[in-house]
Amino acid sequence: MDTSGTEQKQPDQERFWAKHPVFTPEEFCAVARGPRTSRHAAMRRLRYAVRRGRLKLVERGLYAVVPPGMEAGSFSPDRFLVAAALRPDTVLAYHSALELLGLAHSVYRDVFYVTACPRKDVRLPGGRVRALRHPKPLRACGAEDFGVETLERAGVKLRLTGPERTLVDSFLLPRYAGGIDEVMEAARSVSALDLDRLERYLTLLDQRRAFAIVGFVLAQAAERLFVPDALLGRLAAQRPTARIYLDKRQRGGRLQPRWNLIVPERWAPGAARADV
Repeated sequence: MDTSGTEQKQPDQERFWAKHPVFTPEEFCAVARGPRTSRHAAMRRLRYAVRRGRLKLVERGLYAVVPPGMEAGSFSPDRFLVAAALRPDTVLAYHSALELLGLAHSVYRDVFYVTACPRKDVRLPGGRVRALRHPKPLRACGAEDFGVETLERAGVKLRLTGPERTLVDSFLLPRYAGGIDEVMEAARSVSALDLDRLERYLTLLDQRRAFAIVGFVLAQAAERLFVPDALLGRLAAQRPTARIYLDKRQRGGRLQPRWNLIVPERWAPGAARADV
């Protein structure tokens, strides 16, 4: 007798759900299918669990396990776990990485992740889960995983950009990180950095703007982060030849001559005034 559509206990199914709070049908079918279980039967079990309120269909092709005692209609799955389930190569980045690393100073509605195959946004009650591509220089040399770390959340291993890559990426694209002030606050609150990894990442990107911004930030925190003068010298040698703004949307500010970088007044106490 086929009991796949009944309330009979499914130990393998329950174990799977315990380890996969958010999952795709493909993941479930790979575990649920056996010599006597077709894909059709496995999918029927998923639909039955949705009707019973045990699972919630987040969107087509994505399910979330509803915690015991909660109503499916009022349950919203963890947004970071949703992002991790959308693509096998998901790497949480920008403001999402700042949050997971404990460096964010605000909660952002949207979740950002990078992947080789971006897909359409997923809308959740609190915001969107948005896919972006890895920086072009990394794609060009197959270094998409550079600076990527793992972190466990609700028993799931998440991949995210580490503090070095997160700060650089966020300075270059602050609109995905809550704005330049949020990134500057994050940089001020970081307690340690792998300076060798940071320099190697800057070299991979090969963007003079990144050298200038990171050099300026490290110079401000040189004593706290044990930044050697030799490293600051190498970064300064790669600065832009023309003046650039820390915040591209702002005009006016103070020039940091060593970096050819014009920063807002609030971030450059004591710096020489720029004639801009």
